[in-house]
Amino acid sequence: MMIRRVRPLTRLALAVLAGAALATGCASDSGKSSDSGASQGGSQQNPGGAGGGTSDRPQGGDAPLAPPAGASESEKQQYEFANAVAACMKKAGFTYVAYIAPAGAPQFQDGFERNYDAARAFRVKYGFGAFAPAAYPGDPAVNVPTTSDDPNTAAFEALPADRKPAYNIALFGNAERAKMAGGQLGGCSGEAQKKVYGTQDEIKARDEAASEQARIARQNLNGDAELVRLAQAYATCLRSKGYPVTSTSVTEVRNALRMEWFGKAAAMTPQPPEGRPGPSRPLMDPAVARTQLTQEIKAATADIDCGKDFRAAYFPKLDKAPGAEGLG
Repeated sequence: MMIRRVRPLTRLALAVLAGAALATGCASDSGKSSDSGASQGGSQQNPGGAGGGTSDRPQGGDAPLAPPAGASESEKQQYEFANAVAACMKKAGFTYVAYIAPAGAPQFQDGFERNYDAARAFRVKYGFGAFAPAAYPGDPAVNVPTTSDDPNTAAFEALPADRKPAYNIALFGNAERAKMAGGQLGGCSGEAQKKVYGTQDEIKARDEAASEQARIARQNLNGDAELVRLAQAYATCLRSKGYPVTSTSVTEVRNALRMEWFGKAAAMTPQPPEGRPGPSRPLMDPAVARTQLTQEIKAATADIDCGKDFRAAYFPKLDKAPGAEGLG
């Protein structure tokens, strides 16, 4: 099972525009991401959201957003991007404030899995986190915050119908995001992207370099004799407990069983009506989810127990190999 690698720029930039994307979807957007879907290398491992923490002012205020103390370089770029979009939109004559979607639930935060005791305690209650969001819909430990608080969504909805296309053009470069050439950001978001991340050629060059770095790092980890031995022992342990493992590759084995459960949850999740944005958590009956969660917890605890020795040796080496795993 291959773990999809997500291009850092796309995730950072589009998460900032998440609320606006929902808003434009009500008018003309088909809901497609501007990401082309290309698999790229990179060290971002935060599938839960782009928010980097609490900023120095409430989200949605008039002053520029300031990144939190200790923010990483990529997090600082998120804030710079959001502020640049807001300034451009105001110049274009629209009400718009810098906004960054809040961070995801704890289990999706980079580094959480490296604490064995904390990760196991989480799994004893929530499993891998696949069915838990539906089983416990109000629990912030497993539910990703929504973008419903983005003031730009309300501002867009308040516009007269004949002004909404102009808003989309100003923000994305096209009245319909789905029709943007090559799925590239235009308008204020495109200007902000160029200002913060560089030209498309510069972005492509960095992505290619990161992808090659990740390929080499992945190759090195998958050829590490100690990790290969521990990965095989990990898989053998799971199989002895009745859990077949689809991959024993060093960079995939710890997520193999997890991905099976997330796939099962996705398959059992009713889809929202066509053309309408879906909620951030599964539209599943909590009673059904809790029934599945009971079995998921057994699998998740077996997984972390069988992988204890592997994880202890793997994470220190993974931390020195940016993008080698790239969960996303």
